Amino acid sequence: MRIDAPSLYLGSFNSEQFWRDADISQLPAIADQQADAIVSVMDEFQFVFCNSPHDLLVTRLPMDGFYKDYLWELGFSFAHNEFPLIEKMSESGKRSPKGICELLLEARCDPYYQNLLARLSTLSPYSVEPLTEKLCQHYNLQGSGSDIEIVKKVNSKLFSHQLGKHLFPDTVGEIIYSASDLDAVGNRLLQSSPFLIKDEFGVSGKGNLLISSLQILQRIVTYISKQERDGKHTIFLLEPLLNKQTDFSCQLEIDTTGETKILSIQKMLNSGFAFSSIQTAESSFREFLDKSGYFEQVEAIAAELHRVGYFGPVCLDSMVLEDGKIVPMVEINARKSMGLINHHIDAFLTQFSTQGRLMFFSLGLSRHVEFSELLQRMEQSKILFLKDRPKGIIPLASNTFNVNWELHKASANQARAYKGRLYASVVSDNDEEQEQILNRMDNIFAELDIQRFN
Repeated sequence: MRIDAPSLYLGSFNSEQFWRDADISQLPAIADQQADAIVSVMDEFQFVFCNSPHDLLVTRLPMDGFYKDYLWELGFSFAHNEFPLIEKMSESGKRSPKGICELLLEARCDPYYQNLLARLSTLSPYSVEPLTEKLCQHYNLQGSGSDIEIVKKVNSKLFSHQLGKHLFPDTVGEIIYSASDLDAVGNRLLQSSPFLIKDEFGVSGKGNLLISSLQILQRIVTYISKQERDGKHTIFLLEPLLNKQTDFSCQLEIDTTGETKILSIQKMLNSGFAFSSIQTAESSFREFLDKSGYFEQVEAIAAELHRVGYFGPVCLDSMVLEDGKIVPMVEINARKSMGLINHHIDAFLTQFSTQGRLMFFSLGLSRHVEFSELLQRMEQSKILFLKDRPKGIIPLASNTFNVNWELHKASANQARAYKGRLYASVVSDNDEEQEQILNRMDNIFAELDIQRFN
């Protein structure tokens, strides 16, 4: 295989749902079809991983043409599918919950996709899905990654907890296997502090529930008990709520021989338990981690991952507590990550001697706004990042902005705004300049009658 062999980039940013067993009880959650639709088209972010005009990024929906031209003009290099893998909306008004590998396999008889994938040699997925290996076999691609059962195992919070107990004796938390266990252990934990119930494959605000009172605990126990009566099995991780100072993550790559390369440290800001923004950690923070022995702990974790059969990208979530203690392993994400995306954006920005901050704008749109119009307004306001003006905002996806428009058109309640998100890297040299950029962005939203919620 040549080093410069063209690669296929694709992925599902909600891959945890494909790893979770259907017969396991779940925590209560509010169904949000529009939020799910936004997540489904976050696959556009992966243009940052492509290295040449021969690399192919396949996404569920085609990118906005104006936006794709903008990325090419900046210097990003990739090819991209021009036709959707799925219809924007089914007759029932719902979008496909299928993984991208399954969708591409379903399209294998389509001459367009046959020709598009014929020239490729390798696959670089966001994460390993149940049909990733089958996709590689069908299109004769190398790089399917670890076996799906190993991937499911190492991504489980139960695995990371048990590994933490093995490597770091002061790891806190308990695994419970029934509603009655939840009742007993939860009552005991509440005597000291609030605690978290963590789903085995919860992610980004879903599957983590804060329990701060006996009343809330009893409601959850009742909710889980009902599922058990319906034949579900229960398994959750309970953790006392720690006094956290800083969330951060370590991006690393484990090759097939077990050699580990630490790529970056990313500091995170979260809203509740969900991602809010992320930026590359400053050198002083890395020095603090180094002096504390953190990187030796990362190497030990990576060695255990390889020992059980995993290789590939890893995002290790960690934290610093208010007393200065480092918790090296909050959980393991054995896949690519938002932190890795930000790392690649900053690698691109090194030519301009600057860095960005990856964030998103949570929006409410009452009418259809073309993404090209948004970009044009940003350019007119001089906040769109350009090669000859290397400060401002680099949008990271086009379809997250208005993927829900068709659902809104079919809705009986069109007076209500529909949800959109603008993911972006905000590039500036200082906090005051960044604030000015964000204020101008807010003015553009107001001009377009778009509400911003965060």
